[in-house]
Amino acid sequence: MLRVILGFLTVGLAALANATQAQTLEAIRAAHRMECGVVLGADDWNGEDVHGDLSALGAEICRAVAVAVLGDAGGLTIHAFPAELEALNALKAGAIQLVVGISPSATTATQFGVGFGPPVFYDSQRLLVSKQSGIKDVAGLRDKLICALDMSPPERVLRDEMTARGIPYGLMAHSEQGEMDAAIAVRRCDAGAGMESRLAQSRANFHAWTNDFDFLPERFGLDPLVPAYRYGDQKWGLTVDWTINALIEAEALGVTQGNVAAASERRDMRAELLLGHDFATAQALGLAHDWAGKAIAATGNYGEIFQRTTGGPYHLDRGLNALWTQGGLIRPLPMK
Repeated sequence: MLRVILGFLTVGLAALANATQAQTLEAIRAAHRMECGVVLGADDWNGEDVHGDLSALGAEICRAVAVAVLGDAGGLTIHAFPAELEALNALKAGAIQLVVGISPSATTATQFGVGFGPPVFYDSQRLLVSKQSGIKDVAGLRDKLICALDMSPPERVLRDEMTARGIPYGLMAHSEQGEMDAAIAVRRCDAGAGMESRLAQSRANFHAWTNDFDFLPERFGLDPLVPAYRYGDQKWGLTVDWTINALIEAEALGVTQGNVAAASERRDMRAELLLGHDFATAQALGLAHDWAGKAIAATGNYGEIFQRTTGGPYHLDRGLNALWTQGGLIRPLPMK
């Protein structure tokens, strides 16, 4: 009997939790407030966070979602966290409703009780070299000295990749990011190993020497960054997901922050689906018919956001973050 009672209690608590979570969208609307988190990236390697500071990109995704839901961003508060752990703890505790810039994993999903949205940035491990070195590819690093953070994931991946390619190299291991950046900048080592976003941020801080450094073409692995929200709140998760899809679809259709008003008069099918002439997506999500147009007017399309927050400041080309039609991995689900 006790076992049965405990079983009913467990089921009841789970149902209560799901019912509470399912109210996220309604709660945001009722309060006209949305709490969104972004990840700054630790100043120095903390054992887990290996990405650069992509908080500006994350903040624009937050803004687009807020406008889609509320009609404007006046009720949006953006909370900046030093690392993913702090952001995920805040999400789990209910202090925020969304965080953008999380590395998805089964462990994270289980430990923090979160679901993941579509990638907003594809990161990958790369090698940064001086243009004057004459090194054009990873094979050119044979018997060269490579800087990496000691026993970090990028250092271990570097070891595995160079071993698999049969390329001997010397390792200059560092315990601090700033120390490693200085060694790369003054060319104490022939290359720096790390995630592209982190190395691009470091390179931008080289100031007068920024343009003297470039990435080798090889990429080691793929590590996307995504939005995360509490698991089980499907309606809220779909709202986040399709807002991101709308920003990507807008770029694919040439709909920009500057021309979205004029684009609302277009009569091609995909533009009509995106900008509210067809109410299917809006009705499915429970949003105003012009929700996507308002979000695009507030932030621009995905390409505009990328260039303003990441491509320009970090001197990064689109690479993996180009549209699927241009050789990249960024693609939307249909707006229907």
